[in-house]
Amino acid sequence: MHKTFRVAYYSILLLMFIIPFACERNETNKDISAIIEAWKITDITQTAACSKIYRDSLYIRKQADTSKDYQASYMDFLGTLNSLRDYAKKNPSPRVEIRNTIYEIYGKLLYKSDKTDYLEAEGSVALQKAASLGDQYLLAELYRTMALLAQEEPLRAAIYESKSISILQKNKLEDEYYSAERFAEMAEVFFEAEAYSDAIKYGTLFYEKRKDTVSVAKVMRIMNILGTSYMEINKWDSCSVVFEALADYPLNEVDAENEELQKYKQVAAGKLGLVFVKWQQYSKAKEALDKLMEISLRDKDTANIIYSYLGLAQAHLGQKDAKKALTELKQARRYSKTKHFGSLQKKVYDEIARAFELQNQEDSASVVIKRSRQLEEYLQKNRQSIEHLQAKTELELHQIQASIDTVQKDKKARLYWIWTILIIVILVGIIILLIRGRKRFKARIHRRIIRQHEQQQRKMAATELDTMLLQVKETGIATEEEWLVFRSHFSRAYPNFFQNLDKALGKKATPAYEKVATLIYLGMDNAQIGKLLGIDKDSVSRSKRRIKADMGCIDLQATISAM
Repeated sequence: MHKTFRVAYYSILLLMFIIPFACERNETNKDISAIIEAWKITDITQTAACSKIYRDSLYIRKQADTSKDYQASYMDFLGTLNSLRDYAKKNPSPRVEIRNTIYEIYGKLLYKSDKTDYLEAEGSVALQKAASLGDQYLLAELYRTMALLAQEEPLRAAIYESKSISILQKNKLEDEYYSAERFAEMAEVFFEAEAYSDAIKYGTLFYEKRKDTVSVAKVMRIMNILGTSYMEINKWDSCSVVFEALADYPLNEVDAENEELQKYKQVAAGKLGLVFVKWQQYSKAKEALDKLMEISLRDKDTANIIYSYLGLAQAHLGQKDAKKALTELKQARRYSKTKHFGSLQKKVYDEIARAFELQNQEDSASVVIKRSRQLEEYLQKNRQSIEHLQAKTELELHQIQASIDTVQKDKKARLYWIWTILIIVILVGIIILLIRGRKRFKARIHRRIIRQHEQQQRKMAATELDTMLLQVKETGIATEEEWLVFRSHFSRAYPNFFQNLDKALGKKATPAYEKVATLIYLGMDNAQIGKLLGIDKDSVSRSKRRIKADMGCIDLQATISAM
């Protein structure tokens, strides 16, 4: 009985070992003659034919995904792959190995049977081999395969494909591999990454190679990208040509009623205002930019809102009106304070510095210039990351480990050290969390005590201020000494008010501004303010208008009450 049990036990173990191996080697005698014929020739036509065989055969199999035959479809792929590997062993050559790798990547990516980073490592090795062969068409095909692997990272995929296109363009063969729609997608990806030269390159390719079946919306969207990209790299003549063509783009009766298409035309006409600014045609510029502002605010189009304010500010600066320019630039800065508009934000800061210099405010200008330089460093890092990705496609992406046997031998040792380090890290982390938790608890108690004390102080100060307010309503605060005493009591009751007032004004508030703003905050009208300060109602109104203009706000009462 004991012996029978042992035999059964070892038989099960043997089956567990044999079955996966048998599955992996399933159907190794597949007919691969068509693929082999395509492998034998380096001509571009055969390269395309080979790729077509891969895609067609694999996608036909993948149609079984939703049926019960999915497993059979996958095993059919493995059978073909194993037949190709057997052929590669019998007929070793770098080109055969590369073709085999491409087929494997297509299939495993399609069936999601391996991790993408492993397939990228395989593709990287194949790229190195193709480069050493000097086979440009094979290299172009590999770049396309790498782009397929990187499809979840649009910028990386576009950079790989740009390498492939560069190779194919030398022989005017890009049309055999790429459609106009793909050029449009690449233009949009590079535009989002602020790689404007590449956006122009692929936007122009799309425009040249587009067909009648391409939607009008897509054509107009790419024209907008082209015009904006030319503007960003200061090619104003080209920018003007594109935006004028877009603004006058002919639409049929049906398309003329499409709001999206009409918006493209209106935005293009508005952005021409930026061109007019550069050409010092300020009246035309303001008219166009006012229209762009109206459209952008209506549609909450942040980028075009920034362009509008920036263009209007530049027009004012061109006319030496730095004060109005600063008002527009403050609005532009408010909208541009987001990572999505880094380059626009830098332009805004550059123009603010120029406005301050026109007003001889050198200290303010130097502060803004410093911020502009910090933004330039940040943008330069972004540009370097794009350049790094571009270089990465030409260099080694991964180093394949020297020996699988060595990896297997070291695996247990690595796992031991990984678990040891992990446990140590977890224990240290727990200790740190306990220590930090205790410190945070003490700090929280301390902050609560301080907060309660501050609240009590503010309540007392508010009571004192109410008492004093009753007194000053009878005596007034016209003299400097009376104001300083009143200001001191008000500051204790509302400690952040004067600091917030300075921020809203963008400068240190004058005593006159402080007096009027304080009494507005306390809810007094013009007559009451005039009586307390010993001035007439008209003087109060003029002071309010000046404060409102310096703050650049619409509702002065609401703005000051929110401080």
